[in-house]
Amino acid sequence: MKIKNEIQQAITEMGFVNLTPIQEKTIPLLLMGKDVIGNSHTGTGKTAAFGIPLLEMIDFTSNEIQALIMTPTRELSVQIKQELTNISKYIDNCRIVNVYGGEIITKQFAQLKKKPQIIIGTPGRIIDHLRRKTLDFSKIKYLVLDEADEMLKMGFVEDIETIFEYTPATRQTLMFSATMPKRIVDLARKYLVSPEVVSSVGEDLTNQDISQYYYKVKKENKTEAIYRLLNIYRPTLALIFCNTKAQVDKVTEELIDRKINCDKIHGDLPQTTRLDVLNKFHNGVIEVLVATDVAARGLDIKKVEAVFNYDVPEKAEYYIHRIGRTGRIGNIGYSFTLVSKGEVRKIAEIERLSNSKIKKRNIPTYDKVLDVKSSKFVEEIKEIINNESLEKEYLILNQLISDNLKEDEIIAALIKKLNALEVNHNTTDDINETFNTQDTSRSKDSQVRFHINIGKEDNLTVSDVLDFVTSNVKITAKEIQDIAIMSTFSFFSVDKSYGPVILNNCKSKKLKGKRIFISVSRKSRR
Repeated sequence: MKIKNEIQQAITEMGFVNLTPIQEKTIPLLLMGKDVIGNSHTGTGKTAAFGIPLLEMIDFTSNEIQALIMTPTRELSVQIKQELTNISKYIDNCRIVNVYGGEIITKQFAQLKKKPQIIIGTPGRIIDHLRRKTLDFSKIKYLVLDEADEMLKMGFVEDIETIFEYTPATRQTLMFSATMPKRIVDLARKYLVSPEVVSSVGEDLTNQDISQYYYKVKKENKTEAIYRLLNIYRPTLALIFCNTKAQVDKVTEELIDRKINCDKIHGDLPQTTRLDVLNKFHNGVIEVLVATDVAARGLDIKKVEAVFNYDVPEKAEYYIHRIGRTGRIGNIGYSFTLVSKGEVRKIAEIERLSNSKIKKRNIPTYDKVLDVKSSKFVEEIKEIINNESLEKEYLILNQLISDNLKEDEIIAALIKKLNALEVNHNTTDDINETFNTQDTSRSKDSQVRFHINIGKEDNLTVSDVLDFVTSNVKITAKEIQDIAIMSTFSFFSVDKSYGPVILNNCKSKKLKGKRIFISVSRKSRR
């Protein structure tokens, strides 16, 4: 495969040695000008699979927009830009701009005036710019739809089709999707020309470089369980997933109290805060990140060694996406899932749908954790002795010795004082549980579906619904699912926890100049 020297130099510095399977299959096809459907999971090197050929083919002496990359979330958009910026490090005049909601649009106006060749963004904001005529896709040569299945789940299908209509029919199109539902196939048939289908998804949907374990533990002991596992395995970087934003807040606070270097991201935090936290995690300033599925969507941190499922995810596909954040591109990773009594039925379901085996393990005893911490403490002391100046410390030591204190007594007393400084929220009990993994109790449907009284005849779009709900309720666009715009009415689904606040905050508000009547649909769906 022949690529520019500038790209080769950059990817060599980034640590590229061998191409991943999806890269080996995709890059040559794109360089040949083929349309491609890529069926690949998170962590397989998708961004480089389309980024390398795009950067090879684009004319950087031109001021025209030549490539558009659409993503479901702003976080994924930002990460793709960072990856492409790294790959194009030595390419002169390469200009890449992000456009997404949640950022002041005038800031994006200024960036677009710099005449970028590559646009990366979310469908709603892209359409906004197209209507304002601040984006011109008439010269687009390459269009990438990343995580297409996620965009369709969020209800963006009409927005995607609208954007396609702004681009030339002669463009080259790549569509990446972890799953291939009928709507993805239909979209491909409509907009792609004789596409080549490439896949890195085999019978085993989860990465074989990830050791997967689950632990039976009471809900109230889950933070203690994570604390013990973090101390035993000592991952360089670790991700902890919770099902709700409130749980993220609680777990983060409890771990910080236990002196764990961690932070959090979820939809209620300002975008600037989320991006700052992700950057610190990426650079190792933060070692443990607690997150919701939505906030961490598209997260590509190559050194994540362990993923913790504080809550068992509602769906098997969420589990696959979560643990795919570790074991990236040939690296070894660990996945730890904490299972309370009401969640045990989900483990068998996840194993069946992902065609993988999750091994049962026991949470380490508190004594084992103390042994590991003591060994770590000894290593740290040796490191200080071998590599740091101790002149000031010797002054204190000599003063203590002059008071006729023995050196071994001084050392033991100092260790005791250090241990006393550590706030102890831990229990020394055995926290493993023995409940039956074949528990067949059913959880209630987790979503509620809403009906609103306007639709296509009112010129309502998916983006209008997302903007309306997110402006009245603290919820992210990704958490609003299955938006359906009918002729005179529309539907959308959210987690049940948002039900009361949506009914209260959205009633009698105006949208498209019409007063909104919102109600729970009789037939809610997952």
